[in-house]
Parts: sequence; structure tokens; C-alpha cells
Amino acid sequence: MSKPHEEYYRAEVVGVRRLTPNMMRIRFGGDDLRRFRTSGFGDERICVFFPRPGDRHTPEPVYVDGRLDYSDGPGRPPSRSYTVRRWDAENAELEIDFVVHEGGVAAGWALSAQLGDGVGLSATDGWYAPPEGTQWQLLLADMTALPALGRIIEELPAGTRAHAIVEVIFPDDAQTFETAGDVTVEWIHGTGHGHAPSALLDALKAYDFPDGPGYIWLAAEASISRDVRKYVRRELGWPIERFEIIGYWRVRKEEWLARWREKEAELEAVYTQAQADGLRGPELREHYLEALEKAGL
Repeated sequence: MSKPHEEYYRAEVVGVRRLTPNMMRIRFGGDDLRRFRTSGFGDERICVFFPRPGDRHTPEPVYVDGRLDYSDGPGRPPSRSYTVRRWDAENAELEIDFVVHEGGVAAGWALSAQLGDGVGLSATDGWYAPPEGTQWQLLLADMTALPALGRIIEELPAGTRAHAIVEVIFPDDAQTFETAGDVTVEWIHGTGHGHAPSALLDALKAYDFPDGPGYIWLAAEASISRDVRKYVRRELGWPIERFEIIGYWRVRKEEWLARWREKEAELEAVYTQAQADGLRGPELREHYLEALEKAGL
């Protein structure tokens, strides 16, 4: 179930272009985006509500429990989470990059998007937050997280040291970024993305960590994210404020959801109890992820 959002924005397509063989960039505008509020996170997440089959515009939401959202049911428009690749406050326009492939609601919509097509956009949040005193950053991503990685790199303050390791589908999917930071980028292709085992964990293990306090950010498929989190937390012994590791998507998601539903009540009880015990933010996420692992998820 999608989380209800207090803010909801109507947006229309004002630009479409192919970035690389497997990435489309779509620019959204419209008067309603003039009241858009950015979270400011480099990996700013937004939920996109797509038109239903045969429509060019997403239906208007309704108030559900005092908030603008869609009622659950067959009439609910499909939605997916994406990164706000760039927010242009002056022109009230934002860009979202879509990994395109055969099948899938979002990819199919992006491939056929035309000027004037309408979507709904949610409020935003994000996770990327290097603590004060960080002297270097290691950023790892697959194609789905490449838009977030690109924005993070482009917004780095002058002189910030960072190394990025990016797993893409084809060599031509590599991109260039303008940044004031001191950034190096390593591209890996032909692995991960549901076609082969990911190389991100091995790349992390091979990385020569600089001296001083660092920060690791990774976003990729859920299982590789879990493996990387376990390595960073348990084998490297890093404190949770020094890394953010997120699962952006999941191989065989429907199978996983079926198993999760069998454990749903138990896991919700774990989450509720953790909140009652005062866990918040990264500590709460870490606790819940450990509960998922214990449940075989």
C-alpha cells in the first residue's frame, strides 16, 4: 500500500529525451508545480502516479483520512517511486530519469510519453545525509540509482572527495556529471540488473578506503543492498550514521510480496514495538531490516 501524502502535485510532460540506450529523461512542468516543496536531499524520492491504461492524465486524488491520496482498489492509478533528478525552482520544472525496458508500468509509460501527458506527484523525502566531519565518500549505484547518484555528485560542495562505482547495463549507459567536488567515477557493465550477479559488493570489498571518517551511500536491488549492509555493518563494523544503503527494487518482487504477506502482521508488530521503544530514523530502519532477514525476507 502506498503511503498517503499530504502534498500532491499535478504535472505535465514538457520535455522528453533519450539520455542513453536504457535511460529516458522526462521534464515536468505546469502551474501546480509552482507550489512544489523540495526536500533538498540529493537522493530526493518522489512517488509518481501514472495514468490508467487508455488515459493521458492521472485522475484527481480524493481525501483519505484527511489527506489527499487514492482509495485502494481496482481504480487506483499505478504508482512507482523515482528520484527527482533536478528541480528548477525558477521555472517550476523538475526532471525524472526512467530506466526503460520491455514490460513494467513506468517504463512503458516513459517510452510512449508525449508533451502534455499528465501525472500526479507526491511529497518528497530522501536518505543521503553525510554526517558533519565526513572527509570522503564512497557512492555505489546500479542503473535505477544512477539519477540519484548524478544529482548527489553534481551538488557536492567544492573540494568534497568522493569516489563513485556505478553498475550499468551497457558501456553506452555511462554518463558525465559536472561537479565542484573532487570526484572519480568507476563504471561496471554487464552485471546485475536481474540478468547476472551484481558486482557492487566485490567492488566495495576491493576499494582502498582513505584515511579519516568516511560515508558510504549505496542504492541498488534489494538483495545486493542487504548483502552490502551486512558487510559494512558487521564485517567493517561501521556505525549506522556513517552509511545509507537502500534497496530501490527487487528481483521477483511478486514472489517476495507473497512471502511478506504471510509475515505481515508479525513484522508490523515488530515495527510498532520498535517505535514504542523510541527507535527512529536509521536505527528504526536497521531494526526492521534485521527483522526481515530473520523472517527469511
